Amino acid sequence: MLKIKNSHFSILLLLMGISFSCSTSKKGLLNKEYHALTTRYNVLFNGKEAYSIGKTILFQAFEENFYELLPVEPINLRGENFDETTIIPGFDRAEEKAVKAIQKHSIKIDETQYNSQIDEAYMLLGKARYFDRRFFPALEAFNFLLESGANPSIYLEGKIWREKTNIRLKNTELAIENLSVLAQSLSKKNKFYPLVNATLADAYIQLKQLDSASLYIHRAAIQEPKRKNKARYLFISGQLLETLQLRDSAHLQFKSIGQLNRKAPRTILIQAKIKEMLLASSLETDEKLDQIEKLLKNFENEPFQHRIQSAIAKLHLGQGQDSLAVVYFEKSLQAPSIDSFTEIQNYQDLAAYYFEKGSYLKTGEYLERLLPLFEDSSFRYNQIKRQLDNLSDIILYEQSVKETDSILEILSMSEDEQLKYFNNYIEEKQLSTKEELKVASDKKRFQILGRTEASFYFYNPNLIIQGKQNYLAVWGDRPNVDNWRSAMAIENIRQENKNKLSDSKGSNKILQETPESFVGSLPQTKAEHDSIKITNHKAYLQLGMIYKEKFKNFSLAKDRLYHLLNLKTADEIKVQALYHLFRMESETNSPKAKQHKKNLLESYPNTPFAQLISDQENFDDFKLNTPELLYKNVLKLYKKQLFSEALNEIEPLMVLSSGSFLEPKTALLKAHIIGRMKGVDEWKKALAQVLSNYSATEEAKNANILIEKIEKNKNLKESGVVYKNYKWIFPFLSTESKLSQQFFEKLKTALTINKNSWTVSLDPFNEEYTFVVVHGIRDLKETKSIERNNGISDLVQQNEENFVALASQYRAIIKNKNWKTLRDESN
Repeated sequence: MLKIKNSHFSILLLLMGISFSCSTSKKGLLNKEYHALTTRYNVLFNGKEAYSIGKTILFQAFEENFYELLPVEPINLRGENFDETTIIPGFDRAEEKAVKAIQKHSIKIDETQYNSQIDEAYMLLGKARYFDRRFFPALEAFNFLLESGANPSIYLEGKIWREKTNIRLKNTELAIENLSVLAQSLSKKNKFYPLVNATLADAYIQLKQLDSASLYIHRAAIQEPKRKNKARYLFISGQLLETLQLRDSAHLQFKSIGQLNRKAPRTILIQAKIKEMLLASSLETDEKLDQIEKLLKNFENEPFQHRIQSAIAKLHLGQGQDSLAVVYFEKSLQAPSIDSFTEIQNYQDLAAYYFEKGSYLKTGEYLERLLPLFEDSSFRYNQIKRQLDNLSDIILYEQSVKETDSILEILSMSEDEQLKYFNNYIEEKQLSTKEELKVASDKKRFQILGRTEASFYFYNPNLIIQGKQNYLAVWGDRPNVDNWRSAMAIENIRQENKNKLSDSKGSNKILQETPESFVGSLPQTKAEHDSIKITNHKAYLQLGMIYKEKFKNFSLAKDRLYHLLNLKTADEIKVQALYHLFRMESETNSPKAKQHKKNLLESYPNTPFAQLISDQENFDDFKLNTPELLYKNVLKLYKKQLFSEALNEIEPLMVLSSGSFLEPKTALLKAHIIGRMKGVDEWKKALAQVLSNYSATEEAKNANILIEKIEKNKNLKESGVVYKNYKWIFPFLSTESKLSQQFFEKLKTALTINKNSWTVSLDPFNEEYTFVVVHGIRDLKETKSIERNNGISDLVQQNEENFVALASQYRAIIKNKNWKTLRDESN
């Protein structure tokens, strides 16, 4: 019994000894080994596994952009905000384990660390924070590691990673200073030699010092043992050398990747082969095309066919084989495995190609497709948005021309020709739909292998759509109701719906897709025909002016304007076309310029266009001034209430600004001047003209808001309380400007002496009259008493047409320009 008790006691003592020997405050051999093993094979192992998983996800999900310089090290996915932590799991788990290892297993006694694994834990902590894009905490971890006296290998790695972090924090010069000596002193056999050189290359890339970057990335590539990293470094080296115009050296770098063959990532390998062939100076273009097209035939390259086709398209474009280039660009865009960067590049290339050709409508189409591929807040998104805004007028008017030309062409046909035209249209539409169905069916057949198409009608999408087409052709668009074949029944149902909906404008007609139904839907009246013609002619005029002023594409501008002259258009449109053609032909001293000038002066002598070119001195002055400067001058006159002068100045400005962004602004300013000179009715007409001529602009929206406000307030008629506040008005003819100014000065002086509370102003009324107005009159009797003053009495007698009106009446006079009516009523 005693022996058993002694043995239990011995075991207890042993356990207590082991427990106390594992304390983190003691540095015994057993203690150190226990914590080192626990850290390495438990906590730190799990942390490294989590870190490894995070890096694997990052590198696999990272989308390479081969159309820009590749990053030396991928760190964030497309769509991630670089300034925020990563969405990739693993790095936060790795940090958690590293912190746990440091907190629970650190044996630091007298500033000395006795657990050899703690250095590894700090390294893991810094790396995890680095890839989580929390660079300041990462820098803190690396600094602590370097200050703690880590072993040489860990210390060297930590130093390199600290400078990698400094580069991310934009401390690039500091990183170069700290790593340059290290890169020169390290042996090529040192395992960190590739890393330090790649990091230096990254720093020089950030500073745009590409020659230095090229040197260091090449050194890293030569000694890098990992084939994946080696391929990346070689590709970056090739890109840098190509940028530095060292095409032969770049070709060798890309060729080196090809020699790695399957040991390199295939995505980099294929792009390297493309670049190798494109840069091969020994190959003609046709040979390059043959070599690249061979890549398409390899089934292993199917995931990368979009990039191969894009490269082929660019080669064709460089050879002037535009149609082939467009075909390959479209093939690349339709590839199922296309990456976003290739898609972006293809759209950019197509938009640039069509813009250079002057096909602005097609340019707009590709820019519209490109826009959603960028974040709304990105610089590139805003840049493309501005390009689209610049093209918005072109797109609007080109579309208008296309539609109205088509309608006018159909209207010019006989009825038999119209029926034949629409019959062909319906047949082509059905054939096109069948082709689309065939393509969709083929695609589905490849996607769902081993499945046969259902033959039963309701499970066969082809038969369903064909059935719908046949139904529409025979019966038209009919509602799903009883007695659906009876037109009378359908009309009754629609009549009921009409009664239920108070805002209904009437029942819709059943439009069958037949030649007769299309002919019946064409415009029938002369007014409708004329409206379409005017819209068409205005669109041609606007296109000519926009191509001339905004894009300086005189060839397209002339094409549109000469086409317009061949049409029977209104004089107000024709005269503008003649003027702009005169300006363009004058630039090249073409004989046509004299013809256009003669036509303008003889046929339209009273127009601003003719007056501008007939006054050669003023014409030359206007050519020297920019439309922007002239607009500012007119605006100043308007603000100073010099409306007659502003109206005179704005006429030539309307001519010079036509086709530019200033044209709608100038038109709106002119409408406001007309409103001040001629009253509300004329103002409303001028605003309506702005709305009609520039419907797609911001100025048109403002004009529409003002029109609605005028109509809502019954031509701005006042309906509030009328206060006893009078104006004393002295009308003068505009031709008597000197007399009105003298009268204004004398009356102002006389009233200053006799009536301090009254003020005097000189107000332009319209083109015919100017008013001298006395303000601040509270009582009508005051005007009678002040007239007894000798100085003022003499002045009043000089202007017998003077009258007194309420302030509200005066505002109505200004709006409606009817002062004589009010004066007669008051007298």
